[in-house]
Amino acid sequence: MNVLIDGLPTAAEIDGVEYELNTDYRIGLQIMTAFEDPDLTGFEKQAVMLQLLYPVVPPDARRASELAVKFLNCGQEAKLIDDEPDTTRYYSWSQDARYIMAAIEQTYHIDLSTSNLHWWRFSYMFLDLQEDCFFSRLIYLRKQKAKGKLTKEEKEWYYSMREVVDLPEIYTSEEQAAINKFMAQLGQ
Repeated sequence: MNVLIDGLPTAAEIDGVEYELNTDYRIGLQIMTAFEDPDLTGFEKQAVMLQLLYPVVPPDARRASELAVKFLNCGQEAKLIDDEPDTTRYYSWSQDARYIMAAIEQTYHIDLSTSNLHWWRFSYMFLDLQEDCFFSRLIYLRKQKAKGKLTKEEKEWYYSMREVVDLPEIYTSEEQAAINKFMAQLGQ
């Protein structure tokens, strides 16, 4: 599919039936935020995705999920690679929401609070933000910190802005309970 020629998708075809998609960027963000939620199981995240993306959920949930993920990836198939992927998080849709909003407005002069954007259009803009916006600098700093390559000036900025820069570790309820139990044992 070539978005320049074919336009942006508004439906998914499953078993010869076309199912409308909720293409608004806010729906995509709600799904991405649900994916960040450690208290939701994989099944629950999938259910949220299907219920939000499809006004009428197709009966073939497996195929609907595959196409939903492809839609959220802007038409790209999920890639399975042999090497361990980099799972370091550099942004959070919920924690960084205000910085993302400001970056889109600064770069594209679009007010997200009043705009109706297709998820793909929003995603394309998100991937091409100006380097000089605060959010882009924040991502750069997080990446440099993860690599252990902060300059003296970057370290100073990091320590003055730690509460903004650091993303909290995300643990499932079970993982958090195990951590709490371990920490309680250390305190004895």
